[in-house]
Amino acid sequence: MSRLISKPLGGHPVIVEDALAVVRDDADIPAQGEFVLSLKRWKENRDTLLPLASSGRLGVYLQPEDNPEDLEHDAALLARIAYEFPVFKFGQGYSDAYLLRKRYGFKGHLRAFGDIWRDQLFYLARVGFDEFLIKEGKSVEDALHGFKDFTEVYQDSVDISEPLFRRRHQAHGTSHKRSVA
Repeated sequence: MSRLISKPLGGHPVIVEDALAVVRDDADIPAQGEFVLSLKRWKENRDTLLPLASSGRLGVYLQPEDNPEDLEHDAALLARIAYEFPVFKFGQGYSDAYLLRKRYGFKGHLRAFGDIWRDQLFYLARVGFDEFLIKEGKSVEDALHGFKDFTEVYQDSVDISEPLFRRRHQAHGTSHKRSVA
């Protein structure tokens, strides 16, 4: 069993045991335990898979070629959506995570897996990921420090709803709006 980092939105990161299985399209659905299937397989078998999704056992994983809009009406049914990052430099997953959280209202666990390194964790958490499966061969303990790489953020996102200038004005009790004479 591998270990991953769990960091609830707005919470603190911890290392936990990972029991989730990634079931590829050519594999059988496991009789027990939690797992994720491809978006393609979910769409092809949605009606028969709904009971597993309702029980919380089944989630869906997205790949770079997938469109999160395909889960717009299913986001409330799924306990977990995972996003596979095939290479470190792949960035579409960040935008897709933000869309899942903000536009489609996804409230469940959002997992990043694949080529995930410490350098990405701070940014992945900002857009709504809350589970991080670190690339094999990389230190999970060292990766925990990635959430502390920056002490302040300027723009709003999933994790902080106000940009820095508004937070500063609120802290000082002043308005951020300019008056027009």
